[in-house]
Amino acid sequence: YLRIASPPLVDEDALSLPSFAPDQNEDALKYDNSKRTVLERMFASDTEVRTGRLRKHYKTTHDPPIEALANVPVDLPSGSGHVGAAAALQGTSGPRALVIEGHALLPLLGDPILEEILFSVASQCDAVIACRVSPKQKALLVKMVRNYVSPEPVTLAIGDGANDVGMIQEAHVGIGISGLEGQQAVNASDFAIAQFRFLQDLLLIHGRWNFTRMSKVVMFSFYKNAVLVGILSVFAANTLYSGTPLFDQWVVSMLNFVAGFPILFLGIFDRDLEKDYVKAHPEVYASGPRNEDLSWRIILRWCIITFVHIFTIYFMTGPCMSAAGGNTPAFHGLMKGESVVGDGEGGDLKVFGTVIFTILIFVLGFKVLYETRSVVIGVFPPCRPWKRRKSNAEDRNNDDDDGKEQDFETWSSRAAYTIIGVVFGSFAFYIVSIYIYDNIALSGGTDFIPFYGVATHTFNLRSMTWILLPLTLAGAMGLDVAGKGFCNMFYPPQTQ
Repeated sequence: YLRIASPPLVDEDALSLPSFAPDQNEDALKYDNSKRTVLERMFASDTEVRTGRLRKHYKTTHDPPIEALANVPVDLPSGSGHVGAAAALQGTSGPRALVIEGHALLPLLGDPILEEILFSVASQCDAVIACRVSPKQKALLVKMVRNYVSPEPVTLAIGDGANDVGMIQEAHVGIGISGLEGQQAVNASDFAIAQFRFLQDLLLIHGRWNFTRMSKVVMFSFYKNAVLVGILSVFAANTLYSGTPLFDQWVVSMLNFVAGFPILFLGIFDRDLEKDYVKAHPEVYASGPRNEDLSWRIILRWCIITFVHIFTIYFMTGPCMSAAGGNTPAFHGLMKGESVVGDGEGGDLKVFGTVIFTILIFVLGFKVLYETRSVVIGVFPPCRPWKRRKSNAEDRNNDDDDGKEQDFETWSSRAAYTIIGVVFGSFAFYIVSIYIYDNIALSGGTDFIPFYGVATHTFNLRSMTWILLPLTLAGAMGLDVAGKGFCNMFYPPQTQ
């Protein structure tokens, strides 16, 4: 039988009116670029601040916002078929979705023109549902998003069965759900979760934490090596670029190992925001897609502080130890009332370089402390009797046993990871290693004879070392804190 099509409840032309609104990139007409300051353009890591998209950047008179175009009155024909059209149009500015099945996708996917039309329609929707599609069509849909979005976005695909393998492999990030569908999706994925609801924690919490941590680890890795090379370059100018080494070859080889412990613990345990806060404010996840932690302005800040620390470390120590500044072993001579003015061994090049290298190690350790957002101080002693860990805030305030099975804290959750990494893994380990090296040279090792007595003169006999260490450390960290305070107070990122 023939079915007579009834008039549509909502006029399709009226529904498409918001698509004629100016693109979001054209909203610059509402903002006045002259209201942006030079400091905002140079120092702001936040996109809205840097491009002048804040409320204070509005022009005195500007066009109505794009959302207002959705409420433009439209004259619709009267009649029984359009009785609900006026009421339905009130929701035209609401969310839209596209539902399409695999049979309808057959003539669309594979044709560049039809794919572009399909994508233009789908991009106007808040959600797209593709049902009864083949594994190949799932992969082509992901590929279509990667091809027609500029710049190419980071795509994520999640699935639990073998028919999702192609989609998972096509996306940048693939997540497999282990369950009744088998392990094919898990084997082809980058990350595996047990239930779909874990995706929220994986993205908003652990994904965001790891991106922030890795950003700091990467920047610090370049920073510490750049500071070392910079000090060597400055010293080379004083030696007519003859290639004379400032640091002992065995001492300088410890840099990546000694300075690596603090940043290693930061990359594992650092948290800028707690889980509950991130779940309550999911908008903080935007710092990752906006690349706030690895933007060019953040890289520029690290470059600036690198040069600042190079000149601070060298020029606050080198001139003080030049000439006769390091020849007097004060702790052994004049400070004890003895008439010993020095044996002349405290001012040699080995001691000179070891003092600068020691200050460098301490500056790198404190730099990690200033970059971390959560200092893990732990509980002492960590091996004390276990304590019941309450499941929520109400249970924490109630010491009565509710009879439920609960987890228990162990020593691993009570260890002071920040103190272990900085104090023991870096500072203490370095000092101990220097004395072991000195004792090996004392035993008569031919390769280590040039380091004979260096640790003793550097740390035991010279007051100059312990005077320069806190002063240089305070100067380097003071400039670092001043720069951080200026940027965070006046040009903070969105997470602040």
